[in-house]
Amino acid sequence: MTRDRRPVTIVVPIYDDLPGLERCIEALLETVDFSVDRVLLANDVGPRVDTIEARVLELVGDHDGFEYTRNEKNLGFVGNCNRAVLELDRTGNDVLLLNSDTVPMPGFLDEMTAVLASDDSIGVVCARSDNATIASFPYARRNPRANLAPRRTRELHGRTKYLLPRSTVSPVAMGFCFLVRREMVDRFGLFDEVFSPGYGEENDFCLRINEHGYTSVLANRALVLHTGSTSFSGDRGPSLRLEHERILLERYPFYAGAIALFLARYRDAVDVFADAFLPDDDVVRVALHLPTVITDEVVSRVRETLAAASDDTVVTIIVPKAQVRVARQSFPGAAIAVGGRPRQIFDVAVALGALETFAQLSTLNANAPRWILVDPVAQERRWSHAVTNHRATAIDRILRRFENQSTTWKDGASLVQLVRMAAASDIDPAALRARWHAVSDIAEATGLLVHRATVSFRRLTALTFGARSPRLVARIRAFTSRGV
Repeated sequence: MTRDRRPVTIVVPIYDDLPGLERCIEALLETVDFSVDRVLLANDVGPRVDTIEARVLELVGDHDGFEYTRNEKNLGFVGNCNRAVLELDRTGNDVLLLNSDTVPMPGFLDEMTAVLASDDSIGVVCARSDNATIASFPYARRNPRANLAPRRTRELHGRTKYLLPRSTVSPVAMGFCFLVRREMVDRFGLFDEVFSPGYGEENDFCLRINEHGYTSVLANRALVLHTGSTSFSGDRGPSLRLEHERILLERYPFYAGAIALFLARYRDAVDVFADAFLPDDDVVRVALHLPTVITDEVVSRVRETLAAASDDTVVTIIVPKAQVRVARQSFPGAAIAVGGRPRQIFDVAVALGALETFAQLSTLNANAPRWILVDPVAQERRWSHAVTNHRATAIDRILRRFENQSTTWKDGASLVQLVRMAAASDIDPAALRARWHAVSDIAEATGLLVHRATVSFRRLTALTFGARSPRLVARIRAFTSRGV
C-alpha cells in the first residue's frame, strides 16, 4: 500500500527537550516505512546542542533513512522549518513537519497521505492528538477536571475512529503534525518570518493557501500524541501567542468566526460527543435544563432529583444567565452552569419542562447525545392555548423529529432511574448526526448563532495590551472567572 503513494520527507525541528525527542525518534523508527519515506532531523542550536546532537546520532546510528543537520546559529522554529524545507530537502517530496515532542501511532503516515491524495484541493493535513487545540481528541470532555492521559485518547480514538468520516475540513491545521503538499510549498513558500520564532505561522499558511482555493483537513483516523508547550518558558510563550494572534486577525478578520463556525457546525457529531461513546468512569453525568422561569414547582422537582442522585450520578443544573442567582439561592452547593456551548459534554441532557426558545433547544443539542424530555408540550385543542404556546409547540415538533425519550413527571427517583437507563443505551451515530446538523443549521439560519467576518478594534487593542503584559492579563482573567 505505501509503495503506491507519494513519498514524504518528515522534518523534525530540534531545539531542546531531549526526553521528548528520544521518544519521537524511537516512534519514527517503529512506524515509518523507510523504503518510501525519509526523516530530516534539523537541530536549531538550543541550550544543550552538543548533548542533544550526541544522543541523536547515537539513536539513528548509520540508519540510511535519517539525515541529520545542525544550523550554524539558532534560527527559531519558523526559520528552522523554512531552511529545512526550502533549502535542505531537495527531494520534491511532500513534507511532514513533525514536532520533536510527539509520538506518532502506527499507520499515521499512510492514513495522512491517503487523505492528502483523496482530493487535489487539499493542501495541508493534520493528525488528531491528545493535545492539539481544535484537533484534540476528544475536544469536549465529560469531566473537564480530570487529566486527559494519552492512554485515554488512544482508547477513545480506537473506539470511534471508524465512526468518523475519514477527514474533516478545518479552517487551519495544527503545526505539531503538518503534512503539506509539495505544490503548496513550490507556489506559496512556507512560513512567514513575521511569526518568528513561533506561534501562529501554520495558521497563517493555511489561511493564505485557502485564499487560493486550497483547504486544510483533519485526518480523523491518524493519531499522534503531543506533549506541547515545551519551547518557550516564562512570559515569552503567552506574549508571542497574543501578539501573533493579533497579526492573524488583522490579516484575516474572519479567522475567529471561522473557528467558531467549525466548532458549531463543521465537526461530525461523533467528534462532538466522542467522550460519551466510551465513558472513562462509572459516573453518569447529567445536564438538567431548567425552564426560563424557576417556579416553586421547578425548585421542588430539582431538589427531589438532586436528593435521589447517588454519588455515581452527577447532576449539573443548566439555567439562563438571568436565573443564575435564583438557582444558586434555591440549590446551594449544586453544580450550576449558564446555558450556551460549554467545553463540557454530558451523557444525558434532561429538559425539565417544555422548551420555550430555540436557544434552549440549541443548548440541549450541544450538551449531550441523549435527551430526556419531562412534561413536553401537550397537544393543544383550544386555539387560545395554541396561540399562547405556538413557539414551544414548534420547537416540540423539531424535537420529535429525532429519537428523543419523553416522560411525565413522577418523582426524582424515577427520573434518575430513567437517566441511568438512557446513559446505558447505545448512541446511534446516524440519528445523532441528523439531529446535530438540523438544529445547528436552524440556529445559524435564524441568527441565533452568528459567526462574524470582522474583528473589533477593541479585541485587537486587548491583544496588543496582553502581549505586553501577559501575567497581568492572566490575573485579570482568573479574577473575573470566579464571578461567573
